[in-house]
Amino acid sequence: MKRLLAIAIAGLAAQAAPALAQTPAELERTAAFVAALQDPDGGFAPRAGGASSLGSTSSAIRTLGFVGGTIRDVPGCIAYLRSCHDPESGGFAPTPGGKPDVATTAVGLMAVAALKLDVKPFADKAIEYFSTNAREFEQVRIAVAGLEAIKATSPDFPKWTEQIMADRNPDGTFGSGPGQPRATGSKVAALLRMGVTLEKDRKDAAVAALRAGQKSDGGWSEGDGPSDLGTSYRIMRAFFMLKEKPDLARLRGYLAKFRQPDGGYSPTPGGAADLGGTYSCSIMIYWARLLDGEPAIVETAGFVPLFNGKDLTGWEGEKSLWSAQDGMLVGNSPGIKQNQFLATEASYADFVLQFSVRLVGDSGNSGVQLRSVRVPGTEMSGYQADIGPGYWASLYDESRRNKGLAPASPKALEALHKGDWNHFLVRAMGGRITISLNSVPSVDYREADPAIARDGRIAVQLHSGGPMRVEFKDLYIQELPIPKADDAATPGFHLRTVKTPSGDRKYAVYVPVGYDGSKAYPAVLFLHGSGERGDDGIQNAQIGLGAAILAHPDRFPAIAILPQATKTWAADSDDARAALAALDDVLATFQVDRNRIALTGLSMGGSGSWSIAAAHPDKFSALVPICGRGQVETAPTLKALPVWTVVGDLDGLATLQNLRDMDQALRSAGASVHQTEYRSVGHNSWDRAYNDPALIGWMLGQARKP
Repeated sequence: MKRLLAIAIAGLAAQAAPALAQTPAELERTAAFVAALQDPDGGFAPRAGGASSLGSTSSAIRTLGFVGGTIRDVPGCIAYLRSCHDPESGGFAPTPGGKPDVATTAVGLMAVAALKLDVKPFADKAIEYFSTNAREFEQVRIAVAGLEAIKATSPDFPKWTEQIMADRNPDGTFGSGPGQPRATGSKVAALLRMGVTLEKDRKDAAVAALRAGQKSDGGWSEGDGPSDLGTSYRIMRAFFMLKEKPDLARLRGYLAKFRQPDGGYSPTPGGAADLGGTYSCSIMIYWARLLDGEPAIVETAGFVPLFNGKDLTGWEGEKSLWSAQDGMLVGNSPGIKQNQFLATEASYADFVLQFSVRLVGDSGNSGVQLRSVRVPGTEMSGYQADIGPGYWASLYDESRRNKGLAPASPKALEALHKGDWNHFLVRAMGGRITISLNSVPSVDYREADPAIARDGRIAVQLHSGGPMRVEFKDLYIQELPIPKADDAATPGFHLRTVKTPSGDRKYAVYVPVGYDGSKAYPAVLFLHGSGERGDDGIQNAQIGLGAAILAHPDRFPAIAILPQATKTWAADSDDARAALAALDDVLATFQVDRNRIALTGLSMGGSGSWSIAAAHPDKFSALVPICGRGQVETAPTLKALPVWTVVGDLDGLATLQNLRDMDQALRSAGASVHQTEYRSVGHNSWDRAYNDPALIGWMLGQARKP
């Protein structure tokens, strides 16, 4: 932002050490390593070729959540979990038909919670089981962990609390000597899980003991020996629950020693990867991300990196002030008289941009330019997503109108991580710009001046003034198509109009590369969500399938029809009839293989795809509903239609359960069903789905029998 800083910064805060965090690509490899351990019985083995156990299955489910993976066979996994449950005792056994024990019952409850199952059939009897069988501290520790997972309490909490408190030192720590950090971490975590509030002085003493125990290699040990994952895990669990941080850079360096080329982690450095090592390392890296203010998962499906993490290729500016360090784009100012910008060489029009930023010491001012141009001198002119005290997550007009356009919302500012990483999500679509900070909406601005440019470069800023350091990472962009009313016979996105009984309707059509009318192509009818309702014919092409096609046209040798609803996609609505009219218009205009017409949609469009398919079951070759609910009673009508459903496990519980019910009903009716549940993914499961080559290939490959 072009303004003088009110206070000169006296000096730079200490520079960050190498991050050594898992990159999105490394997370994907870890997810693939864990997913491959699922056995045909639905359970997971501790290592390749091993036998399933409930302990391994629970660890795998949760690890896939930490890294954003996918369980290949969700119904099988749920069935395996249920087969290990003993309804009579309320406990869980390590294997089907085995003898229940306290530890396995606890991890069984964790699996119930992680799979988003109804906890009511398990909770009461499990509480009774623990009351009878949890005696020693290690049993109590894991029992309260299981109850915490299902958000349950036990009448034994006061007794267990008293049992643990009896071992506490006067200062609030536990144990003595080299074993004190492990004992303190283990027992503090157990107390916190039972809702015990620690007095400030005793909490401070416990945190000090935990920090003092961190070894030079970044880990913790059980006693005088070398650092080990088990102890490090227990102590990091306490840090996370206390919302306190050890030296996270050293911890990441320690955990990196366990990482193997296959994406897994070994239980000891240099060994073979297994599920135990992978779970322990993955959850500690997950905690470290959250403690540092980073998002749990950086979703990159459909995005491309703006910064390669290695050098400044693709960027231009005063490179003496900018560098690539440890995967970060770093701006280091010794104190400058004029604003300095490092800008992309490429320009962008409509897009979704995400990045994480850390303003070291929470001092100075920075920003990210959007749709901007260079002006004489060192300035950039255009929109800026602002960064810095007093201006975080607001929208400013840099070197053009030189004024704030929209302040940050109070709720977004409440989510600010001062001095730590903050994640921005910026959308520029037509005349609308939105900014979210740490997943909280901050700005929703609509440009009233049609003369303001709607394309331009992206740049990062070092503001004039005293010394400062700003760090950026995970800079990704998703470009969005802008259909135009031009020659629809050429490859690309086009805007068309179709006449319907309810009036003229604009819709978008995508014509694939290589199309010349000489051969028939498959087609896909795509239905957008509620947020894209309108009548411009453009927004509908900028979410989900359209964005994925623009990113990877090579994966989509098909014609896409992208209609726009004004209200609903229910089969008996004017919007649904207009969508089918758009399809008919394409069939009359282009060479389409009429036996290969797939139907898909997201959210409201996912629900609409169920509805329209049930009303016209013989019209389509495949159905791909994404995060949209269907009507279970329509399953028999759809039994001849190949179906692939997609949902994130952090979506609304009603949506998740409905899609599970639809999958089961379709299977019972004899349908061919694929089911995908993404772990740690919310309502937006469409970016992953439409950027999955396997799903797209399957959808385009289905053929209806004439």
